Amino acid sequence: MPPFRWILSILMMPFLWGCSIPLVRPTWIDWNPSLTPNTIDINGHTIFYTVKGEGKPIILLHGYGAGIWVWEKQIDPLSQSYRVYALDLIGHGFSDRPKIPYTPETYIHFLKDFMDRLGIEKATLIGNSMGGGIAWAMAIFFPQRVDRLVLINCVPPDVLRQVRNESFRTLVAIKDIPLLPYLVIASRSRNSIRWVLLECVSDIKLITPEILDRQYQISRIKGTTWVLYSTLKHAEKAMRLKDQLSLIHHPTLLIWGERDLIFPLHVGEGLHQAIKDSKFLRIEKGGHIPMWETPEEVNPAILSFLQE
Repeated sequence: MPPFRWILSILMMPFLWGCSIPLVRPTWIDWNPSLTPNTIDINGHTIFYTVKGEGKPIILLHGYGAGIWVWEKQIDPLSQSYRVYALDLIGHGFSDRPKIPYTPETYIHFLKDFMDRLGIEKATLIGNSMGGGIAWAMAIFFPQRVDRLVLINCVPPDVLRQVRNESFRTLVAIKDIPLLPYLVIASRSRNSIRWVLLECVSDIKLITPEILDRQYQISRIKGTTWVLYSTLKHAEKAMRLKDQLSLIHHPTLLIWGERDLIFPLHVGEGLHQAIKDSKFLRIEKGGHIPMWETPEEVNPAILSFLQE
């Protein structure tokens, strides 16, 4: 989002401040009624997830500020042959938002605890954006718990240096100014959420009012501002893992939308070079969430890779 839009949002803050809503978990998932909403307690916090299918486990990990819905076009196809878990990360979607430091380690250990609680000994991790970063970090911290990796337009260790879209560059530029990034995140409006979604796709017609509603509603849940602010503040701590990417020896597939405005193609190519024997697939018409935008290309690629 251009800086003047952020400034306008801040000026509008007195009118938007009271717009947060309490966390109310859905009793059914409207974009796929065949899924059953589930919750599980992890270290005293309630985590929202769904599971479908039988077979080897797959865990789907969404990105920064997003939720399970970005996997709506993968759950059914993958669940034909696998047991697919899709979860809202701690602080996201319909999961609890405790006021804790949201460091990279917080997310990594949260994922391990989720697997422990559900008795998942080892799983294929499929992650998009921040979720992909959690996936490759999990392979470094707990390699025995990871079977394969599918990394879709995922964050690199030097995420704050590599991010390129206007919305996040603005946040990065002001991240060390006391209170300002928190206020900017808190001032998000429906229009600013729409702008971020438009930056995530190549075909902007896909961002319908219904899709905007999904993301806007979870962004309004009380506590979200702290989660996003804290995650941003601690993101640079991932840099220390940069030299450890070479330790990953799991079969790895990187899928990259060539039209990604957030992490350009060269970011994916750099990760491909760093992760030994990884495979790399370009999605010509894909943006930052190609699994959602171009599932007709991404799904067969994932299934083929998993069946090798």
